[in-house]
Amino acid sequence: MKFSTRTLYGLRAILVLAGRFGEGSLSASQIARQEGISVAYLEQILNALKRKGQVKSVRGPQGGYVLAKKPSDTTLENLFCALEGKALIEPGKGAPIPKEADEVGIADFIFWRKILAAIQRELSAMTLKELLDEAHKIRKAKAGSSYTFHI
Repeated sequence: MKFSTRTLYGLRAILVLAGRFGEGSLSASQIARQEGISVAYLEQILNALKRKGQVKSVRGPQGGYVLAKKPSDTTLENLFCALEGKALIEPGKGAPIPKEADEVGIADFIFWRKILAAIQRELSAMTLKELLDEAHKIRKAKAGSSYTFHI
């Protein structure tokens, strides 16, 4: 499975904003510099996220962007849909199994459909807060000793 750079960069920008939730806004150039993303491209991404209600823009000399909802209320599914413009699996819109498919072809179809459904379930259950909390634990453990990340 491949995600677009728009989604990858959008997620990084959102995570930066989520990590600073309640501390004020950040400009696109501040986020871009921190994450190594083109400012112009990030502006496009942030504007799309603003249109979808995921971020808000703040005007003025200390202006920039803030997360629209608390990190605990923002799921990865909502972000993915805002960035990609669609859900991984749209209910009732699955591709039909080809009539000439044999058992292997049907099994292959079922396998990928189940994988996508599992990813969709995880994205709908996972919040920005959960990701940041887990990252904080790992960073803390890593600072205290040698830490190996296991999936």
